Amino acid sequence: MKFNFLFICFLLLVSAVKAETPNIILMITDDQGYGDFGARGNHIIETPNIDAMAGRSFEMTRFYVNAVCSPTRASLMTGRSSYRTGVTDTWKGRSTMRTEEFTIAEMLKTKGYSTGLFGKWHLGDNYPCRPIDQGFDESLYHLGGGLAQPADPLENDRRYTDPVLFKNGVKYPVKGYCCDVYYEEAIKWFSEENKKGKPFFAYIATNTPHGPFHDVPEKWYNYYKNKDLGKANFDQSAGHKIEGKDNNDRTARIFAMISNIDENVGKLFAALRKLKITKDTIVIYMNDNGPDGYRYVSGFKGKKSMSTEGGLRSPLWIQWPQKFKAGGKSDLVSAHFDLMPTIAEITGAKMPSAKTIDGKSFLPALKGENQRWDDRKFVLQSHRGTRPNRLENSAIISQNWKIETDRKGKMALFDMKNDPYAMKNILDSKKEIKEGLLSFYDSWFKSLDNEYPNMWSPLSVKVNLKHEPEVFLTRQEMRIADDLRWSIHKTNGEWHLDVENSGDFDISFQLLEEAKNVKAELIINGKVLQRKEFNNQKAMSFGKVKLNSGQAVLKIKVIADGNEAGPWHAFIK
Repeated sequence: MKFNFLFICFLLLVSAVKAETPNIILMITDDQGYGDFGARGNHIIETPNIDAMAGRSFEMTRFYVNAVCSPTRASLMTGRSSYRTGVTDTWKGRSTMRTEEFTIAEMLKTKGYSTGLFGKWHLGDNYPCRPIDQGFDESLYHLGGGLAQPADPLENDRRYTDPVLFKNGVKYPVKGYCCDVYYEEAIKWFSEENKKGKPFFAYIATNTPHGPFHDVPEKWYNYYKNKDLGKANFDQSAGHKIEGKDNNDRTARIFAMISNIDENVGKLFAALRKLKITKDTIVIYMNDNGPDGYRYVSGFKGKKSMSTEGGLRSPLWIQWPQKFKAGGKSDLVSAHFDLMPTIAEITGAKMPSAKTIDGKSFLPALKGENQRWDDRKFVLQSHRGTRPNRLENSAIISQNWKIETDRKGKMALFDMKNDPYAMKNILDSKKEIKEGLLSFYDSWFKSLDNEYPNMWSPLSVKVNLKHEPEVFLTRQEMRIADDLRWSIHKTNGEWHLDVENSGDFDISFQLLEEAKNVKAELIINGKVLQRKEFNNQKAMSFGKVKLNSGQAVLKIKVIADGNEAGPWHAFIK
């Protein structure tokens, strides 16, 4: 009898601990718009599994993200404005998060969680900024912003199917469509962690439905390509015209990617049921920004990169059968940086006390309490460049009001309580509201300068072969002039390095295409160290080069077939 009593007490204790440390699965998609779901009124797209999840979830109905992807991911990982973390843009060395940041993965590890990332990171490709350096025990990911982008290894040949990924920092070719692989590997990983009796945090971040759109799931493409996906088929619920030109094939390819995501969401929930851990697992679904192109966004205006509702709004569905009411809703204004504080409160983990936290926990709302913060304000701003300009492409948001500015600073004010689609600009009639929001913005903007020394200097790439035996330099980290684009391989720039130990390093580079009569110069800190000539090659090496410890600026000047070009990739080992 005593044994049975003790055993029952043990089971109750285990149950209590488990309730405090639920498994957490956070899914985030790339460029999926607010209206790309059946659950959001889209009558064409097929998303039955996500729609079913929405019905089982608690929904934050006024949830915001940044207008572009790296800033959203930095805020999601840290509970802070992306600017505070050093992430100011998505490319040119400006999307690398500072290593001093404390991530949600690092936080959950303090509570005994196993942590895994599957898919898109986009916060730094080199040591010590990789997922494995930032709190993830297991990581399977692509480099940079996505497959078929300039950080992608050339041998991947722009593939979404059978891509070359990276596993825990090492190249890892896989078989299958990229999104299928992320979910299959995530399910396999958390099934093993569950067997060990460990709570897990699985961050599944697909690079789909982000372009390019040349390699999409054939089954779903065939389903959509002959459908009429023009504007006339969409429910224009806000009574305004959907902007932009029709592009049936492009939309068919995007919808094919989204329906493929939906299939994988179905597989994930099937796995949770098989493991009998559905009740013990929090599952979250969200987007990283608005759609990449004008299409149906449930009545909102705009798209990715804009400060409009269509650029910043994301669904947020949170399923936890044990705690949160299915079908529950809250219109509490909330954002990506609120998820980390909310998860901290659920698990009892500690947020970093030495850093400014922009996020707030909305756990009371999830539990059905009448949580209000009518005086709360926050800022979302996204721009191209190293240092943000005041009021450039920004949104100042409160429960009842919103100021939007575009890239030229043109301003509008909306009454979000009475005009939830943000259609009527009332800037001229609400001077007091406008001044209050702008005063808050200016205090916030001024505070950013104090986060780190040299706050607005992008991070240098560390060269430490002990931690990273081959430093892979791509155009993701190359500093290129603001008026030039990385996609044009004839443009050139430079890599800023932080060499941790002096030594002789082998430096080589690749061109995007094979070239004849190549003349190349290796330039360090403005001084030409080597000149070499090559012929009929794509990959070339300067051989051993002495690099002293400290900061160094590396530039490779290439004349190929008589034309100046830039290297596509470079390697230091």
